[in-house]
Formats: sequence, C-alpha cells, structure tokens
Amino acid sequence: HELHELAKSYRVIGIDEAQFIDNEIIEVVNKLANQGHRIIIAGLDKDYASRPFGAMPALIAQAEFVTKLHAICEVCGQIASFTYRSNADNDLVSLGAKDKYQARCRQHYYENKIK
Repeated sequence: HELHELAKSYRVIGIDEAQFIDNEIIEVVNKLANQGHRIIIAGLDKDYASRPFGAMPALIAQAEFVTKLHAICEVCGQIASFTYRSNADNDLVSLGAKDKYQARCRQHYYENKIK
C-alpha cells in the first residue's frame, strides 16, 4: 500500500478525514503501529444520519487511546456530537460546509426528525 511505503521513514504519522478512507486503512495502520510508528488519526465517527462512518469504528476499536472532541451546537451553544445536514441530499458524502452542515447537540439534531 502506498501509505505504508510513504510512512517508512517517519516515527509519527498523522491521518486526517479518515472516515473517507476505505477499510484497507485498518490493516495498514495496524501494520505501521506494530512496526513502532505512532499513528494519530482524526475523523468523524458518525455520518450525517448518525450511523458509524467508514472505517472509523474499527480504527477506534484498535486504538490504544481515543480522544473524542466535540463541536458546539449551532442552535443552543451546548456540546455537539452530531452533524446535521440541512438539505435533502441522501448521498453519504455531499461536499459542503456551513451551507449544508451544522454541528448539533442531541436535542437539536433529533428535534425535526422525531416529529
């Protein structure tokens, strides 16, 4: 795998947006970690529908340390653990920023979905 070749000469490897990388990343990351590399991975653990996102659940399960960071709910200012998509697009990946996505707390994520 290309990542394995690129990482050979580095002690610490950072991977961002890991939710978009296919499941092959799990084997590559484990192999690198077993060879003594320190791997730091960032990514969303849930998609806009609050489902496990890509390889992230498996990567979290393999990790020695997990730090879950939170955004701030754009409605009320509380801790946000959900990504609310404000349009009707049902594709798993839909490029956009504030025009399509908002950080939301549980209450404000589900308030329009439960009715």
